Amino acid sequence: MAAVRQQGTYLGTTLTGFTAFVGGLYGGGGSGIFIAIVGAALLMYSAVGFYRTKSVA
Repeated sequence: MAAVRQQGTYLGTTLTGFTAFVGGLYGGGGSGIFIAIVGAALLMYSAVGFYRTKSVA
């Protein structure tokens, strides 16, 4: 799925961030909001990483 190692890392970060974000929103409460914020931060980190990754072609 990933052409270079960095893309694989950011793909894993995207999946982890999305899962944490949705799980935090579903869980609610104080810890749920914290988990959702961490998930959103992971999604932003992976988006910036994908943007900065250079294409091999």
